[in-house]
Amino acid sequence: MSDDLQEIKEAIKLRSPIEEIVRERVPGLKREGALWVACCPFHQEKTPSFKVDPRRGTWHCFGACGTGGDVIGFVERAYNVGYLEALEILGARCGIALPERRESRTADESEPRFELMARAEEFYRRALRRDDGALALSYIRGRGLTDTTIDAFGIGYAPQAGAELVAKARSQGIAVERLVELGLARVDASGRAYDFFRGRVMFPVRDHKGRTVGFGARRLNDADPRAPKYINTPETPLFHKGRLFYALDHAIAHVRRHGHLIVVEGYTDVMAAHQVGLRQVVAVLGTATTDDHASLVRRSGARRISLLFDGDEAGRKATVRALDGLLRLEVPIDVVRLSGDEDPCDLLVREGAAPLERHLTQATPWFEFLLAWLRGLHGEERYRALDEALALLGRIPKPVVRDDRLAELARALEVPVESVRAQFESLPGRRRAAERSRAEAQVAPVAAAAPLPSNPARARLERRLADALRGLVGAALVDPALAAHVAPYRELCGDRDLRRLLDVLAELHAKTLGTFAIADVFDALGDDPARDLVSALVADASAADGIRAWYDDNARAFARAYESLHHHEQIALLRAGVMVEPQDLRALEELRRARFLGERPAGPAASAPAPDHATASSGGEPESAPPAGL
Repeated sequence: MSDDLQEIKEAIKLRSPIEEIVRERVPGLKREGALWVACCPFHQEKTPSFKVDPRRGTWHCFGACGTGGDVIGFVERAYNVGYLEALEILGARCGIALPERRESRTADESEPRFELMARAEEFYRRALRRDDGALALSYIRGRGLTDTTIDAFGIGYAPQAGAELVAKARSQGIAVERLVELGLARVDASGRAYDFFRGRVMFPVRDHKGRTVGFGARRLNDADPRAPKYINTPETPLFHKGRLFYALDHAIAHVRRHGHLIVVEGYTDVMAAHQVGLRQVVAVLGTATTDDHASLVRRSGARRISLLFDGDEAGRKATVRALDGLLRLEVPIDVVRLSGDEDPCDLLVREGAAPLERHLTQATPWFEFLLAWLRGLHGEERYRALDEALALLGRIPKPVVRDDRLAELARALEVPVESVRAQFESLPGRRRAAERSRAEAQVAPVAAAAPLPSNPARARLERRLADALRGLVGAALVDPALAAHVAPYRELCGDRDLRRLLDVLAELHAKTLGTFAIADVFDALGDDPARDLVSALVADASAADGIRAWYDDNARAFARAYESLHHHEQIALLRAGVMVEPQDLRALEELRRARFLGERPAGPAASAPAPDHATASSGGEPESAPPAGL
């Protein structure tokens, strides 16, 4: 460590009282003489054995952990970050900047991908300033965003012409396959390559290091309801919606300084907030928050989270989705609801930061927000909403806190607490968790002797499963008569948005007997983030040489990939010399479903026979169906 960094480290430690830093993560920390004492935050215990010594600036667990260190070491452990990142978090809090770090660029196979995404961003940025980009530029400026903000966030325009980005890449010697891999282009059945984004405002989405990994794209013609308002880059090696916050690269230093993260819904909401000086604002990408989101928040050093969404029903749903992955962080979370149909971007542009700052000081704790919502419902509507609220409470990691919340919920709704707890335990997720635990316990000796393989071959099989499922859903979107045939795949699908599409297809097929249109799908989805998938899935399926052949190809691909996973594991067991009883093989299959497909089929659906193809309402019958007994 250089002398300069050593001096900075000592200055940071002097300005970071260890008892204050620890107390933020361990609220139960209490003074006992010269020490501060609490139950250890890093393992479960009933008798406090975790002690902090402000005189020495150290902490130590005298219980099962047996670990300890200084304030930097505590931040490393509590926030799951490295040494230098822990220094950055503490330094930002006390106003001490670390020397600029140079990111290592060696041995990173993704580097060419990041470079290509940067080139695509520059292409869209240049297009925004051309004559054909005038409408897009007018839209952005019309939201009250300045050219400085537009440039800072890299806003661009995807030309309406069908293959301009593809042509530009080819002229630079870039293979079309690389564009397709990163979601920038598609190839139709005739082999013609075309741009994925066309005629849209482009919002670059960057990771927390500031590298462009994908794009959000807004339509310019709101008169066409068939086109989704927003589409995102599809899942790629770089872009995963569940692992990204929009503008976290701009916000992270400010979050570390203030300890406060504000989460909004839209790209322009974020840009308007940063424009008026609220720079700790980020956005989710139209999806529920995940464990990966929680990890990013933990690494940011946030000690408070505020959720700011529109005041309508869509805003409430967005709030619940945002709570989904963040409750496990055990930091204060509050909810800001704007009145009526007030839009955060418009409010910020019109009146500056002051009104929103007032709203933030009057924010409602997330649990009070939940109770107020439930109190406003009655009858069957309340009972249905209760499951949604209980699912959120299931995200709370500490059983004691969760039980207290369940009791509060029962008192607020004036129902017996035993009934609330019984309904909580009956939730599908709770049942699946219990069944999964039983399956894992049953195969524990086998898994210990021959762990389920984790390697590139398995990853390729997982991708094949996901691609095949996308193809099957796309086929049903193009040919509604196939909706009944793809419905059984719902129980084998681990992707939340695909499951939602399968639910909608089943509902529409039941209502219309397979005569619905794409517009009906969009109407049924409303503002659900699954809308973003529809256009891409339809484009892929429409480009195929016959929709029934496309369905059959993807059904066979799914069956082959799933069977290969089974063989993959059996080979691993044989190589380990493990003798497996038939009941253990069944348990391994259940465990594979839980691990690879996100959720395990429950009850009779797991062994349901293939659908009766004779019930299809038009055309020839699909050759393949979901493999029975999976």
